[in-house]
Amino acid sequence: MASAPIKILFAIPELDRGGPDRVMFEVLSALDRTRFAPALVVSEPTGYYLSRLPGDVTVEVLGGGRGLRDRYPVLAALRVIRRLKPDVVFATQRMILTLGVASLAFPRATRLIVRQANDVTADFAALIEQSMVKHRLSRMVSLASFRRADAIVCQSTAMQNDLGKLLGQRSKLHVISNPIDVDVVSRVGAPHSPLPGRPALVSVGRLSAQKGFDLLLPAIAEARTRHPDLHLTILGDGPDRAALEALSRQLGLERSVTFAGFVADPLASVRAADLFVLASRYEGFPNAALEALACGTPIVLTDCPGANSEIVLPGTNGRLAAKAEPGAFAQALDLALRELAAYDRTAIQADCRQRFSSQRIVHAYEHMITTVVHA
Repeated sequence: MASAPIKILFAIPELDRGGPDRVMFEVLSALDRTRFAPALVVSEPTGYYLSRLPGDVTVEVLGGGRGLRDRYPVLAALRVIRRLKPDVVFATQRMILTLGVASLAFPRATRLIVRQANDVTADFAALIEQSMVKHRLSRMVSLASFRRADAIVCQSTAMQNDLGKLLGQRSKLHVISNPIDVDVVSRVGAPHSPLPGRPALVSVGRLSAQKGFDLLLPAIAEARTRHPDLHLTILGDGPDRAALEALSRQLGLERSVTFAGFVADPLASVRAADLFVLASRYEGFPNAALEALACGTPIVLTDCPGANSEIVLPGTNGRLAAKAEPGAFAQALDLALRELAAYDRTAIQADCRQRFSSQRIVHAYEHMITTVVHA
C-alpha cells in the first residue's frame, strides 16, 4: 500500500518577483504530487509568482482575519499549522524568525526546515550599520531558529561553511543550489532587445549596497579607457538610485551607462548583452546571474561571500573578480572582454542546464525533505 504524500507547508513573506520567491515557486510547482502535498503561507496576498501557482497549492495569508491572533505573525502561523497539520514546515527569509519561534509550540511530529537567503555573517554585518539593537536581536533569534531547525538548506558550500562555524555543527546543513528551467527561460519574453554599446554590458539587481553598483561604476570608468565604446545598461531600482546616478555623472559616464529602472522582462536585454556583470559585496545565490547563464550570456561576478565562486567557471562561462573592489572588477571585466569571441553561448546554456536544472534541484529537495521526515 502506497504511503500518504508528505504534507509540506512552505512559508515566505511574499511570492512576487524576488530571487527567493522564484526558487520557492519552482519547488512548489515541480514537487512530485504522488509523494508530496504542498501548501503555502504568505504575509502578502498578491504577487507575480503567487498568481502563477498550480491550482492544487493551498494558499494561506497570515493576518487575513481580525482576531487577536491574526495581529501577531507567530500566533497566526501556529493557527495555520494546527489546522493543516503539516509533516514539514519549510521557511525562508524573515519567515525563518517567525516559524523558528512558533516551532516551540509545533505539533510533536511536525519538522522544521529553513532556507537562508544570503551569507549569514554578511547579513549580520549589514544589520550593524542599520542598528546595533536590531543586529543583536536578529542574530539571537536567527541562531536560535537555526538550532531549532531539523534541517537547513544552504545555497552553496561557502554558506554551509559559514553557518557551520556559527552553529558549531554541520550535520543538518544541506547544500542545494538554486534551480533554473533553461527551456522556460528560452521561451519567455522577447527573443532579443538591442542594447547600446560595443561591447554591450547589462546588470540586473536592486540598487542597494549589497549589489555593489557603487563598485561597478568606477570599474566601468576604468574599463572604458581600454574599451571606449563600451556601454552598461542597469535594470533595476532601489534606495541608492539617486546616489548612483550622481556617481555616474561624477565619473563622466553619462553616455556610457543607462539606468533603465525596473523592467518586467529583463531576459530580452540579458540575451542581447555581450556580458552580464554584477559586483556584489555578498550574495546567497544570485538568480539574475543564473538567468544570464540560462540565456547563454557569459558573466562577470565578484568573489564575495556566497555562491559566486561556485557558479563561475573561469574562461568557460565568464570571469570572477578577485574581490569586491573596482580595480579587481575592472581587471576581470577586461579579461572577459578580450575572451568574448571564445565564449560558446550554447555550451554555457548546456552547462547551466546540467548543473542547475529545476529537475535536478527539485529532486535534491525531495530527497532532503524525505530524509528529514523519516529520520
